[in-house]
Amino acid sequence: AGVLVVQPGDSIPLTIETEGGLTGTLTVREEGTYRVLLESVQGDLVVASPDYLIDPLSDQPPSVSFAKPGRDISVSSVEEVLTEVRAQDDYGIAAVELVYAVNGGEEQTVSLYSGGRLKEVSADHTFFLEDLELEPGDFVSYYAKARDARHGAARQEAATDIYFMEIRPFDRTFRQADQQPGQGMSSVGGELSERQRQIIAATFRIVRDRAQYSDREFREHMSTVTLSQGRLREEVNTLIERMRTRGVAGVDSTFALVAEALPKAVTEMEAAEAELGQRNPKEALRPEQRALQQLQRAEAAYREFQVGFAQGGGSAGQNGEISDELAELFELELDRMRNQYEQVRRGNQQAVDQSIDETLEKLKRLARRQQQENERLRARAQAGQTPQAGGGGGGQRRLAEEAEQEARHLERLAREQSLPDLAETARGLREAAEAMRRAASAQGSNGVAQGSSALERLRKARRRLERTRERRLTRDIEDARQRAERLLEQERRMMQELERLDPTDPDAGERLQQMVDRKGAMAEEVGELERQLDQAARDSRRDQTEASRRLTEAARSIRDNQLKEKLLYSRGIIQGRSQDYARNFEEQIRTDLEELRDKIDEAAGALGPSRERNLEEALDRARDAVTGLESLGERMEQKAEGGRQSPEGGQASATGRPGGGGQPGQPRGSAQPGQFSPEDVRQWRREADQRRRELQELRNQLRAEGIDTGELDHVISGMRDLGMSDTYEDTRSAIRLQRELLQGLKEFEYGLRRALTGPDAERLEQVGSDKVPPEYRDLVEEYYRALAGGRR
Repeated sequence: AGVLVVQPGDSIPLTIETEGGLTGTLTVREEGTYRVLLESVQGDLVVASPDYLIDPLSDQPPSVSFAKPGRDISVSSVEEVLTEVRAQDDYGIAAVELVYAVNGGEEQTVSLYSGGRLKEVSADHTFFLEDLELEPGDFVSYYAKARDARHGAARQEAATDIYFMEIRPFDRTFRQADQQPGQGMSSVGGELSERQRQIIAATFRIVRDRAQYSDREFREHMSTVTLSQGRLREEVNTLIERMRTRGVAGVDSTFALVAEALPKAVTEMEAAEAELGQRNPKEALRPEQRALQQLQRAEAAYREFQVGFAQGGGSAGQNGEISDELAELFELELDRMRNQYEQVRRGNQQAVDQSIDETLEKLKRLARRQQQENERLRARAQAGQTPQAGGGGGGQRRLAEEAEQEARHLERLAREQSLPDLAETARGLREAAEAMRRAASAQGSNGVAQGSSALERLRKARRRLERTRERRLTRDIEDARQRAERLLEQERRMMQELERLDPTDPDAGERLQQMVDRKGAMAEEVGELERQLDQAARDSRRDQTEASRRLTEAARSIRDNQLKEKLLYSRGIIQGRSQDYARNFEEQIRTDLEELRDKIDEAAGALGPSRERNLEEALDRARDAVTGLESLGERMEQKAEGGRQSPEGGQASATGRPGGGGQPGQPRGSAQPGQFSPEDVRQWRREADQRRRELQELRNQLRAEGIDTGELDHVISGMRDLGMSDTYEDTRSAIRLQRELLQGLKEFEYGLRRALTGPDAERLEQVGSDKVPPEYRDLVEEYYRALAGGRR
């Protein structure tokens, strides 16, 4: 007999199994230690083990994110938009669902996966937007949910952020405006709708993460969102009032649509604001989304008005002058909103970027210290030492605490800034911390394996953050280019206004003052752009030498051409000098801005990953392809079996009705037992085609690095068959083809990993628990008896 003595203050009797082993059940509630006592033939309890530490590890909810598109997008009403959802959990994934709504209407649910056997799932769903009958300005909001495979009340669920597909015109309508007003105009971005989308996303996160907030945090978040909605409503109201005083409705039928949509948006904002003020975030989502629809319709109508304005070819009397003024008013008001919004956004981005840089440096130090701990673990294993309570595992546990602290920091950033990559990195750090704690308590090779696993997870987390920083450089350069392009467009509009300006016009003085004010704002923008380019050049100096040099040249062109000084000086020229002199000076400013934009373009073209980064990315893509193809096979087998019962006890749903899944209006068909439905086949063919294109991109990437891709070519060839409809007429043949392709892809990924990381890395990945699975226990015991008996 035996007993398990647990500190603090618990004792668990051990019972003898038929095989002779002693077993007992311990419920882990808190930190502590345990030791094994065995009963001797004399009936005494004898200490039979050292003290082992108990480290409770909190179960984390599943990880779920969108691999594609993973951001808000603008699409036409006839496109086929593929979304890819990835979910991961150490207990296994029970279900993955895609939830979407059209224009804030009733939510529709698509079951992407229901099982429990896979710990990592990748599932695709294609939106066939033509079936939804959408118009420009409409939108589809969507998010994904995942549940883990634990049973009972301990089951956890996680959801992604909410994303949007905005419907843009299928093609620009180059119609003739009703009144042919004026010259061409620039394109207006979606500043109003972008801010409303951020309000919706913030409200959605409050609903999703309510359990994680304290009451004080919840009140603070609600106050922030309420104020944001109120400010946007006030700004749109101001724009409406200014348009109303100019008599917009009778000028142009398309511009009148703008004047009609904006008040509707304000009405919905007021309803949302009332719900937010009463701390009902879930109830506020519907009016928030309806407000977004009206704002997007207003912006879509204004874009059409711009095209008509540009095609008009000149002014046509008083109505043309009014349209000119209205267009200028709209542009100026949106410019003001955009500048305010972007100043806050850039300041926020700088704080987040600095925080990520600091975390990256901490992860590098953690990895170095973990490497040292691993060396100590190997030394103890070779000396036959076992970890004791309060002994050699203390340093490992301190590292685990620091890793969890950084994970909590990244999780907060991910929630606040809607950055899925940071959430994935945080999850990797928590897994590293768990491996560290296991390494602190494990013995022999198992402890070494856990330490190696912790180090590898730290390195992966570091690589993710490094990629985030690389994408930041791309983002910053693109942002700088947009700022330069916007400055150039403002300068072109300024030159057109100077050409049209009549000094005898009673309003000429007011218009000149407006231009002077805008010149000052442009000079301030140039100064901020110069600082941004200098900072980007410093940040990229180590990893992107050529891009850094080009960025430095772009910043230097601002200083050498004295662009900021010219803009300030031009204020006096347009007020007090001849029109020819002003025109020539403005032409020089335009030339300088074009040079600046071109140099930023050169910096963008000089960006490129290193060979090491390319190969790491290729390996990640190969792993993702294996996961995706494996998940596809799991779903095919479930359908072939007639809809295996999900862990919730229900059937996996793929219908298109409210409360079900799919999309209204899509061709449907119920599958006979052992057959696939037409909708299943349509989705899987689209997914197979997408996987094939991804593998082709991977093949091209590896060939560019001199890697042999012969095995991958065979998989790509087979994927073409998986993308054909007649493949699915015989379910067994389709599943057999998928299994063959999966095996080939796994073999290729295995060989690629060994080629890139070496055999030692593969060996460490395979080191695991010393426990023997029951079905192999007899064979293992026979093997050791054979060794003891000296038999070959």
